[in-house]
Formats: sequence, structure tokens, C-alpha cells
Amino acid sequence: MLFAGLVVVLVAGCDNKPAIPPMPEVNDTNCQIEAIKKIEDRATREKFAGLCSRRSPATGGIAPTERPMNWLE
Repeated sequence: MLFAGLVVVLVAGCDNKPAIPPMPEVNDTNCQIEAIKKIEDRATREKFAGLCSRRSPATGGIAPTERPMNWLE
């Protein structure tokens, strides 16, 4: 019983992963490529870049092309 308690106490401190910082606000300043590159966590960076690319043109996003091309034709 004492051994099991000791094992639980020792294993409980093994998770030393650093906390992932929160995602920055999606705006013109943070959606610059230099600011996106500063996000160290890959999953957070990819999600944030996707949110930046989906902003509407009225809020600073990229307007859709007038004649999108189908590269398979």
C-alpha cells in the first residue's frame, strides 16, 4: 500500500510539458506573415493562419479571385 502511494506521488510529477500560449487575436497586425511565424506551436500556428485567411475582405481579409482557375482542366 505504501509502495503504491509512493509510485502515484512520483508519477504525478512527470508531466512537465510547457503550457501552450493562447492564440492571438485575429486582426490586421497579427495576421502579418512575420507575426504568424512567431507562433511556436505548430497546431496553433496552422489554425491561426487558417482563421486569418478566412477573414472577410471588409475586415482586412483577402478578396476571392474573380475568375478562379481549375488546375485539373
